[in-house]
Amino acid sequence: MRADVLNLILGWTLIALLAPLAICGLITAWLDGWTLAFRAFVPAMLISGGMGAAMLGLFTRTDSAQRLRDLEAFVGVGLVWPLTVLIGALPYWFGGVFVGPFVEDALLIDILRGFVNSWFESMSGFTTSGATVLSHSMSPNCIPGTTADCINAQPRGLLLWRSLTQWLGGMGVVMLGMLVLSRIIGGGMALARAELTGPSLSRLRPKLRQTAMALWGLYLLLTLIEMLALKFIGGMTVFDAVNHA
Repeated sequence: MRADVLNLILGWTLIALLAPLAICGLITAWLDGWTLAFRAFVPAMLISGGMGAAMLGLFTRTDSAQRLRDLEAFVGVGLVWPLTVLIGALPYWFGGVFVGPFVEDALLIDILRGFVNSWFESMSGFTTSGATVLSHSMSPNCIPGTTADCINAQPRGLLLWRSLTQWLGGMGVVMLGMLVLSRIIGGGMALARAELTGPSLSRLRPKLRQTAMALWGLYLLLTLIEMLALKFIGGMTVFDAVNHA
């Protein structure tokens, strides 16, 4: 098994995560202010981008872009998920959804517990389980006896990040990465077999990259239809329609 190929898989995944982080960061700046946006998303982007660039630039050889083997695909997918969850947890932790390093007068044990809660929330999102630990006892944004709905008490930009992790997890982070990786590393079907469940896997288009693009196009279309239905039929606000779609 070639460690440099694994570095390529992990590195490009971390680089790909910069796009959703940047999008949510800009929306958070618009909805909740630049201070929260910088605190919640900029450190996460620096960590994700720095780790990704280091893996791509410092720990790969020039012959890494060879056909991907099945073992490397399975190990790569196994490592991508916890790494993705780690990056996804940082906006919750830094943004104060749970007790984090920027919460004033926080005890070390509470900060560590806040990271565990952030990890759970991120894992719940990317695996689309829908579970949450947001509660009055866990989030500093929820005041017992005052805050009726702890989830809606969170900053809207971070609620959007929570929904976006679930949306990305619905198709699969690795499937998103295949749009890039299948062109850089051969053997994209090995990645797909490692990521997807079922007795067999076949292409919808002649090339795997075209298959991934077709699936993501359909996914975007269904999301848009649901968004419009929630807005015009369900009577939701634009933010709620986008957030729940």
